[in-house]
Amino acid sequence: MRSTAAALCALSACALAPAAAHAQGSPPPAVADDDVPGDTARAARLYREGNRAFEQKRWADAELAYLKAWALVRSFDIAANLGEVQLRLKKPRSAAAFLAFSLRTAPPSAKPEHLARVRHFLKEARKHVGAVRVQVTNVPDAEVFVDGERVPAEEVKHEIFLEPGEHRVVIRRAGYQELVLPMSARPGGREMNTVVMKREAKAAEAPETKASEAAEAPEAKAPMAERAPVAEGAPVVGKENVTAPAVGVGVAEEPRSWVPVIALGAASAVALGVAVGFTVASNAASADADKEGNAILQAGGQCRKPSAAFVSPCDELDSTLRRIDTFGNGARLAYVASGALAITAAAYALWGQPRETHTSRIRALPELRTDGAGFALLGVW
Repeated sequence: MRSTAAALCALSACALAPAAAHAQGSPPPAVADDDVPGDTARAARLYREGNRAFEQKRWADAELAYLKAWALVRSFDIAANLGEVQLRLKKPRSAAAFLAFSLRTAPPSAKPEHLARVRHFLKEARKHVGAVRVQVTNVPDAEVFVDGERVPAEEVKHEIFLEPGEHRVVIRRAGYQELVLPMSARPGGREMNTVVMKREAKAAEAPETKASEAAEAPEAKAPMAERAPVAEGAPVVGKENVTAPAVGVGVAEEPRSWVPVIALGAASAVALGVAVGFTVASNAASADADKEGNAILQAGGQCRKPSAAFVSPCDELDSTLRRIDTFGNGARLAYVASGALAITAAAYALWGQPRETHTSRIRALPELRTDGAGFALLGVW
């Protein structure tokens, strides 16, 4: 996500309007061309639509375009523009959340005047909403709900913005008692709440009591079956000339072959190595994209309509972004293949030992196909 945001910033030149133009309603920055691959290209097109709507003061259309871009790429500049538009639409609570996110995630290369603009609008939004922080000391991953709506974990870690008035905050976590905190938010107010969650009481001990009573009861002996008297030396009816086999006699266990397990395990290891290699290559390409994007920005260039001096660097940046997608897709496919092979090997190793008797025989054989894997059971009766 960092490399994608940096590349989007470089291609759009990060041209946020200066803070001095607040009262004039300056439009947000221009965005990248459509030659950026994947979600970034779609976000760039939506971002550009939002800019056009912003220039024409069509705030609702601008908000819709920015929200669609945000769903694809969560970057600090999209959050800043979206927060400003929502503030103009009289939505200070969500505007404050987006503007606060923009300030937290702004890169070091962001210009001071851009950050000053975001701070200005965040200060305006805070005048109309309350802010609360909820910290659970013993359960860091507890879920927080405000008026029945789940709060994103990103906001829980920092600040939750509330419309002025009474609210019901609920904190939940499996295995712990639910906490309910009534809160009253006031415009411009801030509140800090530190709580401790208690574990749920243990289940009733009735089943354990019944088990102990059953253990203490005297063991009931089954009555022995009555047998008719038999003359000494006479054979038992139905068992004439039949000798009961000793335990284990007549049952032969077929030795298990571990060749399939070894082969599948080796193939899984090879696929894992390929996946790791693709991951390393993708991370290296991401680092290259960061360097190339920052180099273009520091040189005062941009790739939306690059000058002759920046055509080659912009082409290299585009090629690097494509390599990120290629290596990432290769890594995902290799990880899936490695996992499938490992699961098949484990299933074969843990499957019940096939047995052979003098009357029947059953085999469990692994089966690999182009569209999946499984087992085939072969039996003869």
